[in-house]
Amino acid sequence: MRLLLATALVTFSLAAFGDTVVDTMDSRGEISRISIKGDWARFEGTDGGKDGYMLVELKGARFFAIAPAERTIIEFSAQREREKSEQQKVEAELKEAGDGPKVAGYATRKYEWTANGESCGSILLSRQAAGIGDIGRLLATLGGLNPDTFIPEEMRQGFRAHRDPCETARIQLGDEKISKLGFPMKILDPKGKTINEVVSIDTRPKLDGKLFELPKDYSRTTVKEMMEGMRKEMESARDKIEQMMKDMSPEERAQMQQMMKQFGNMPK
Repeated sequence: MRLLLATALVTFSLAAFGDTVVDTMDSRGEISRISIKGDWARFEGTDGGKDGYMLVELKGARFFAIAPAERTIIEFSAQREREKSEQQKVEAELKEAGDGPKVAGYATRKYEWTANGESCGSILLSRQAAGIGDIGRLLATLGGLNPDTFIPEEMRQGFRAHRDPCETARIQLGDEKISKLGFPMKILDPKGKTINEVVSIDTRPKLDGKLFELPKDYSRTTVKEMMEGMRKEMESARDKIEQMMKDMSPEERAQMQQMMKQFGNMPK
């Protein structure tokens, strides 16, 4: 009888732990999903990936953007090193502010987030959720990655020049620091309005492995190759762009000139 009971308990325990699905909701009420199975994670929106989705190989820290309409896979390279030029651009701080409410059934701690002394809002982190195996491995992969490595070198300067101080602060604080404190369950703006929130975490499903396979009949490219193609298209459309800029405000024209400069094709 004891052996039978022990076998039943083990069987139940194994059945209770499957893959992991995390659903989040933004301020517009739109749901996004993170699905994790083994060494792969899938990020998709409300359309279930019909308009595109991201696959992440957790073990190798490789990122793939899948574009079904174009039948294309775009591979991103990611690095953990942060460039010195990105440091100390703003005075960034993350302050603990006590216990937060339970979010999706998980206990949280609240942290206030500032840039140059100005509030950027707050974030609720859960160590309990981070303790889930699949989520812990996802945090280990994403933690410490430099977001700028997803942007082609030619465009980084322009993006940094127009980046919001709070976004710069988040990068300086780093996902690595945040991930050590817990899994982000809820993000609020300075007025307390929810920007994004985890609405459910399900560790029971058995996901179809095909969801995490790279489409074999899609063409493959890299961000650098894609941006080079865009640069060539912009060169061919130079006359139209110059005419369009004549109708822009000085501020819009300056922004367009900055963007064009990054492609080496700025109209005079």
